[in-house]
Amino acid sequence: MALWALCRAGLRNYGNSIMGTITIDSTVLIPCGRPEVYAFCVDAQARASVPGQDGVGLRFQDHVPDRSWTEIFETSTETITCSCVVYPVADSTRLTVTAQYVRKGPGRMFSGPKEGAYRKQEAARLAALKKAVERGARQAKSA
Repeated sequence: MALWALCRAGLRNYGNSIMGTITIDSTVLIPCGRPEVYAFCVDAQARASVPGQDGVGLRFQDHVPDRSWTEIFETSTETITCSCVVYPVADSTRLTVTAQYVRKGPGRMFSGPKEGAYRKQEAARLAALKKAVERGARQAKSA
């Protein structure tokens, strides 16, 4: 019985990555107003223009207007669920994202080694999204 308790405690220390789910919390500051950031982020057509996100099946749900939403990406090997919240900060907007990567198939048992790659992928995805939002806001102001 004591051995089982030690094993369970050891697995808990590894977090959810042992069971195929990796959670990544990120925050990015975007120099635009909250309504512009929200409108761009929940517009599927605008999101398709973001480099690296074109051709990705993206679904939105749980909308709270001008505040938060959930986006779901599904591929053949994984499901990515991102819970996004926007906060006004002075003349900018803080976008907070909690991304959960869930591997499909037999790879889900060994997702721990991929955590670093997922963190880099999420950072690159948010950087591309930030640039696209800034570009969209500049184009809207000049039009």
